[in-house]
Amino acid sequence: MRYRRVVQGLIAMLVLTGVFATGAYSADLPADRPVDSKELLLQRMDRSGDGKISLEEYRNAMLRRFDARDRNNDGVLDGAEFPKEWLAGAAIEDAQNKLSREDFSDQLEPTFERFDADKDGQLAGAEIDAFVAARKAREETTP
Repeated sequence: MRYRRVVQGLIAMLVLTGVFATGAYSADLPADRPVDSKELLLQRMDRSGDGKISLEEYRNAMLRRFDARDRNNDGVLDGAEFPKEWLAGAAIEDAQNKLSREDFSDQLEPTFERFDADKDGQLAGAEIDAFVAARKAREETTP
């Protein structure tokens, strides 16, 4: 139970800091560079080009980012795959600096739903603005 709460907190922190909010979508956008604007977020996640981010587009982008970091393809980020800055502000010591793809995936829908204010299954307009603003605020408060 405690481990699950730690993982949930870590996932929320990762998403808000933009570490995983990027997918390897465009050659012009390095996969490890955080998204710093609504336009870049849409460029990386909005595969349909409709100006919205569906849960499926969000989940796929986030899992692509996880997979890009999982260099040994074991489904777990650890050691060199798990950047220490991802731990900033998270009480993750007892999780041994490891994050499984399954635990990460389990937290994507609840995180998406926090920003989907009108509950239509899409992030658009002010919802994307809120997502980007929350992530930027988190970046500014993370040492």
